[in-house]
Amino acid sequence: MKKTDLNNYFKSHYDYLDSEDFSGIFRLVTDIVGKILNKSRAGILLGLVELGYDRGNFIGGFYRVGTNEIYLNKSALRIMKQESKTDLYKAYIFHLLLHEYIHATGENSEYETQRLTKQLSLTLFGRHHPVGKLAIFGLGSFFPYDFYQERYSPSPTEILNPEFILLRHRDSELTYI
Repeated sequence: MKKTDLNNYFKSHYDYLDSEDFSGIFRLVTDIVGKILNKSRAGILLGLVELGYDRGNFIGGFYRVGTNEIYLNKSALRIMKQESKTDLYKAYIFHLLLHEYIHATGENSEYETQRLTKQLSLTLFGRHHPVGKLAIFGLGSFFPYDFYQERYSPSPTEILNPEFILLRHRDSELTYI
């Protein structure tokens, strides 16, 4: 498949996805990383956990090194969903999953993971697409003004009780934990 055909294939699949379809977005991310970077990781578990935020400072997500677990910050997701347009919310989820999945495939360098995430986003979607804009301006650039004035600290119970998302993917049953 030619590079332009591959780009169009990924972009059209992205456009088809619903912003609530974590499984579909994740499947697209794994296909992109597999076909373009030639990397994969079976058995990923996706958890949503309250990590809070403090006047615009937040962790969007993280990969637990040595496991098959990716976590996304429920607090930040909730704000993006409530306060942003649907296309930005979907781009935000895609960006987080792409970044963390690249980590999960063995890339431990934060700088290199950011570089690869940006490169893939701009190559596949361009700078005018919401995914490209997030890659250029960063995760915090699309949050509402109030987000930078407020803070939220989750209780210890919230932090310790992630909500796992069922990823319907060909490798989703291949877990090792």
